[in-house]
Amino acid sequence: MTHRTNHTHAVMFHHFHNEYHPVGQGSLSAKKFEEMIDWLSGRYSLLDANEYIYKFNNKILNSDDICLTFDDALLCQSDIAAPILKRKKIQAFFFVYSSPFMGNPDYLEIYRYFRMTEFQSVDDFYDKFFYKTQTLFFNDYSFALLNYNYKEYLKAFPFYTENDKWFRYLRDVTLGKERYEEVMKVLMAEHGFRPDAVLKKLWMNDKSLDGLLLDGHVIGLHSYSHPTTLHLLDKKTQEEEYSKNYTHLSDLLNMTPFAMSHPCGNYNDDTLGILNAKKIEIGFRSNNSVRSIKSHLEIPRDDHANVLKEMDE
Repeated sequence: MTHRTNHTHAVMFHHFHNEYHPVGQGSLSAKKFEEMIDWLSGRYSLLDANEYIYKFNNKILNSDDICLTFDDALLCQSDIAAPILKRKKIQAFFFVYSSPFMGNPDYLEIYRYFRMTEFQSVDDFYDKFFYKTQTLFFNDYSFALLNYNYKEYLKAFPFYTENDKWFRYLRDVTLGKERYEEVMKVLMAEHGFRPDAVLKKLWMNDKSLDGLLLDGHVIGLHSYSHPTTLHLLDKKTQEEEYSKNYTHLSDLLNMTPFAMSHPCGNYNDDTLGILNAKKIEIGFRSNNSVRSIKSHLEIPRDDHANVLKEMDE
């Protein structure tokens, strides 16, 4: 990552795998995660979360200062990554969305688990998803084909394959939440997949978050239900997303959240106003297409997939 050393940033993690948590697209083993930490530490000044905040607030961050961040409160993070962080005495940011803790999770992670465990490959899933979308919503699918610009869409995420991007375009732009869920419910029914059977495998619980807090990690906001297109929601709905998230974490952890990351990197001026009103000190983007820090709520992050690619070069 030598080409990025002129700009401080964070590194973003999501999924990990072991004998309990299945291998999935972009997931890391414990061994590879530890190798990545060592690789980063040899090239950057890897700061604890609170030290990063302190240096940021006092405008003394160096160009090679970085921190580690984890999105979505996934159980695989507390099972696999957290013990390694503890052994290496590293404190990170963990960004939590609240709906799984309240008994009504968004299906984003459930759908991912489905496509990673019920198909021969992710591209096998994509083939079936594309076919089912075209079958159920032929006109919309045809319109999407005419308007999709594969060179521009999600170009800030170079690790996405062409199928990854087309899937996300259909999901977020063409179908929208309700019709996407309709397609996925049909596919899951055809495979006899029961979402309720995997709920406890996917997310942390209250005890997990307490443990992270005791180990010195910073727990922050990530919205209530993790909408993939939060920037398209009206201001009132965005306010509800972050107010419910804020209240949940405040009550559970007996602390006032002061950090956050934007779900899927999507936000707008309304979002920033809502977060400023809640006195959020620091916020992170989901990519580093803007490599300089635009504001205290727009710090760039590099996805671990980009780091992994550079490690292998």
